[in-house]
Amino acid sequence: MDFVNVKKKRSRLVENPRGSEKPMRKAADDAISKLEPEGLLPEGEGWQQRKSSETRIVILEATIECLARYGYARTTTQLIAKIAKVSRGAMIHHYATKQELIAAVTEYAFYKHMERFSRAIRALSDEERIDRNAGIEADWRVCLSREYKAYFELHVAARTDEELNRIFMPCAIRHDQAWTEELLHVFPEWRDKRDKLILTRKFVRAALAGMVLHHDIWDDPEAESSLLRMIASAVKQIREGDLAASSPGETVPAARKRRRA
Repeated sequence: MDFVNVKKKRSRLVENPRGSEKPMRKAADDAISKLEPEGLLPEGEGWQQRKSSETRIVILEATIECLARYGYARTTTQLIAKIAKVSRGAMIHHYATKQELIAAVTEYAFYKHMERFSRAIRALSDEERIDRNAGIEADWRVCLSREYKAYFELHVAARTDEELNRIFMPCAIRHDQAWTEELLHVFPEWRDKRDKLILTRKFVRAALAGMVLHHDIWDDPEAESSLLRMIASAVKQIREGDLAASSPGETVPAARKRRRA
């Protein structure tokens, strides 16, 4: 990636041409905008402010590249500056410490991941989204992005790095809550099943995270496709009530008894 020639405008979510979905698009746009990190390409500002924000994005994109390619342990500010093609002074001017940079890239990577996910889901037709549950495959493609790989790397590293844990975990908890709200925007068919959606989302995230972790080991696209179909089928059955999904605090046998009643 050429980090010098970063696009000098905000990325926009692709609008779905179906007029009936405009309220859903607007709600999702509002939710995404709330997650946008501060200082990214401010509109209506002077040349110096725009130049500064563009430099920040170049640095953040280079950090994502380092995390996804080399891992957290090998990601240093010197390596980031080299890939971003910025001076050490410019790095320190925008992010005085590595901790400050990691906090910023955690927010940025999640924002980019969420934006990419929402764009992919809203590009689906109702038939693809509801009947075929194609959102699972779209979600998987997003999980293979640089942004998700970088975020996933931070998550794994935070398990054993106390300093990183203090930075990453509060953000991750807030991001987890944001995911639920975004899903309700892009999957309106779940809006009257909020508790079931929360539990189902955890199932999907656990499954896809495991697939990401084993992606290079398995190196088996056919098996991955089969797993995605299994996940999509299970999620559809849960949504339609054909597969038991207990509510928080409820045992699976109790959920089955409730369904039979």
